[in-house]
Formats: sequence, C-alpha cells, structure tokens
Amino acid sequence: MGSLANIHSEIVDGLKKHFNLDQVQLKYPLPVRPIRMLGLLGMDGEVYSTDKLLRISCLRISLPVFVRIFSTFMRARIEYDLPALICEVVYMGKNILVVLDVHRTGDVAELEHDKPFFDSLMNIRNRYGDLMTFQQEAKGGVTNLVNSRAACRLKIKAAQEERVLALVKEYLDAFSEYVAQSPALEGEALFKAKENFDRYLETVVEHDPGVKGNKVFFGKKEGVNRAFEMFFGI
Repeated sequence: MGSLANIHSEIVDGLKKHFNLDQVQLKYPLPVRPIRMLGLLGMDGEVYSTDKLLRISCLRISLPVFVRIFSTFMRARIEYDLPALICEVVYMGKNILVVLDVHRTGDVAELEHDKPFFDSLMNIRNRYGDLMTFQQEAKGGVTNLVNSRAACRLKIKAAQEERVLALVKEYLDAFSEYVAQSPALEGEALFKAKENFDRYLETVVEHDPGVKGNKVFFGKKEGVNRAFEMFFGI
C-alpha cells in the first residue's frame, strides 16, 4: 500500500524517468534543529537540480505535536520560464492535508501558452473525482499560494493515501514531460523572463510561504539566505 510518507522517494524515482538528477551540496546543510525553535522542530531533506530544473527541494519537517510535513518544490531554470510544481503533505494526527498544484511563481497562475498543459492537468484531476470530495478551501499558512485551476487541496485519511499518491505521480509525469519538451528562450523573451524573475525576488522575502517559514525558524538574514539557496539556487 502506498504511503505519502514515502512521497519524496516516489518523486525522485519519477523524475529519474525524465532527467538525470544531481544532488546539491548546500551551504547550509541538513538536517538541522533551529535554535530559535528551542530544538523542538527538526528539518531534514535533499535538494536536486537537473539541466532543465533549477531546484527540486524535498524537505521534511517534524514537530513535537504529532505533526509531520513533507514539502516538495520544483521549478525550471529561468531560461525556460515555466510554472513550478508544489506538493505539501501534512500529517496531523489521523488527518492528512495534501496540497498539490502547478503554477507560476509570482501573481499569475498560468499564461496563455500554458493552456494545453493545464488542460492535461485538468483531465488528470477529473479522473480522481472520488478524491475531490475531500477538497478543502485554502485558509493561508502552508497553503498560501497562487492557486491554479488544477490545484488540489485535500483533507484525507490513511485509506486515501494510495489514491492520492497515484494522483501526485500523474501530475509529476505531466509536469516532467512539459519541462522536458520546452525549448530555452532567446533574445527579448529571455530578457523579459529574467526581468520577471528579478521582480519576483523583490517581493518573495515578504510573501513567499517557504521564505516566511525560514525567517521564523532561523531569523531574517539566515532564513532568507537558506530559502534563496534551497528554492532558487542563489
């Protein structure tokens, strides 16, 4: 039976069907227990990159209140200007919160030329109508994201884990194929993509959930540095 506690190994195996993964050696290595959290919070994980994916961040956070978080974030290199994939699995006692989405970083979920890709995600989503009965409304926090039309925010029990894992794998395959077939931008399009990314970084310190969390755990300076290295390779 598939368990979402194995989500990172499943994602890495799925990506290896499409890319050669290189594990990133971080300046701020994991695992770590932030002093600001009195050692009560543990953070571990791995970060990878490929020739087309700038970052694949697989983070595991444990809290002393029966909460475990498995967080995955991946985005393509700037020259491909593609949406990012986000997958959050939060174990809270007997309940499991799952957030799965693919959207552009910033304030836009998708662009016009992304439409066929998002149509394919919607086709996948529609095949999992049984899971959509567990759909929840976003209320901020770990789910404070720019949601696309293909977003899934599910509150499930252990009985649905295997089915959710299958959904995640299908989204991952579709995302991987979209990235693999996308050509690098050139000229004015590349210049605009870099401009958009730089503009996004100007606001990410205050608005990105991953950066916010790191600021809480490690303080503003180290937290921002850790997040930028982990999620954006800078």
